[in-house]
Amino acid sequence: MTESTLKSISPDSITGMIFALEGMGNTVVLLNGPMGCRFYHSTTSQYLMIRPVLYLPDGSNGEKAPVDYNTLNDWFFRQERVPCTYLDGYDYVYSTKDKVSAAIDYITANIDFDIICIINSPGAALIGDNLLELAREKLGSKRVVMLESSGYSLDLEYGLSYGMLSLMKQVGAPLWEGKKYGGREKERRSVNLLGPSIWHRYIQGDLEELRRILGLCDIDVNAVPCAGCSFEEFERIPEADLNVVLYPESGLESAEYLKELLGMPYYLCDSLPIGFSAAEKMVGDICSILGRKSDVFMEESERARALAWHKIRDISQAYGKPRGVRFFVRGSRSLEKAYTEFLRDYLGMELSDAEHAELVFSDANVISELMLKNKTFCGIEVSLPGMGYTDLVPKTHMGIKGSLFLIEQVLNGLMSRI
Repeated sequence: MTESTLKSISPDSITGMIFALEGMGNTVVLLNGPMGCRFYHSTTSQYLMIRPVLYLPDGSNGEKAPVDYNTLNDWFFRQERVPCTYLDGYDYVYSTKDKVSAAIDYITANIDFDIICIINSPGAALIGDNLLELAREKLGSKRVVMLESSGYSLDLEYGLSYGMLSLMKQVGAPLWEGKKYGGREKERRSVNLLGPSIWHRYIQGDLEELRRILGLCDIDVNAVPCAGCSFEEFERIPEADLNVVLYPESGLESAEYLKELLGMPYYLCDSLPIGFSAAEKMVGDICSILGRKSDVFMEESERARALAWHKIRDISQAYGKPRGVRFFVRGSRSLEKAYTEFLRDYLGMELSDAEHAELVFSDANVISELMLKNKTFCGIEVSLPGMGYTDLVPKTHMGIKGSLFLIEQVLNGLMSRI
């Protein structure tokens, strides 16, 4: 499988921008583009996160009523997320302003939201309409984010980073004007996590585990922008003592912006906390910065290491695995680095190309492509899109529980091939 093939089946920057902003609670993302640009994103978004979808404005009894999507035909087309201006040839010649204006009017009249985000599709970006001025004129004091260009042909991580940074600059900066970050001495310290998004495969389980292991050290997670973050949590971003950048490719620019704007320090993870060593280093470093102790976390990690060692030893003695097993990893740069280091250094496996791997860690596109070629391997999903497996119990590959679950998948994947 060539790099060009892998790139052609990978999500691009407009997908990243949409899902970065879809990851904010009570937000409407309006796509200014043709119908073909929205169906996938609308369908996918409603399954990425359990949340109240969109609500009618408060009624006389003070309660919010969920929207009946059978009536949302003008811009939603009976889908729950990502309304669209369904541009055609006329709009590309004579401007998209009329449709954008009508869409804003409809959304404002029918939907209760904290932020409206307008994203130009690649074609719409070439027209040159001043949609930010139009939106501000129509929306008044309501909050708006405008992404003029989708970064055509750039990757998903660029879109995630640009979407989050635009949100902070256009909505966050006015909210936080004159504020200082919360770096003051108190009983419990707190951090913001930068880089995760609702596009990540196990985002719910990842955040639960990160909150849990940091909580063992008396450290709270304050906000995770663009990963299920409410507007109230977003507003409280300056109250944290430290920003933790998990994914540099999607979170580092925002961390640097917050440092410049608010003076907030940030910690850049050497590696995602996938595997015992990486999790222990991240937690230990954060505790050192914030003056907290990691003893309780380390004790739990040692117990988990002991459990894993016994299971790995049993399989190794019986079948000689997983040491020497060939594996392939495909994902963001952070994912590839973290999985490769854990599988190679902890389990003794050997990095290979996709065609010769016995275990493939990737998204459903890569796994399906290899299956169509009749390759013999075990595929383990580490990123989206997925194969359609429905998770009821939150799962993770991060932290202590995640390390055990990943080892479990590796051992069972190998046994399935014996």
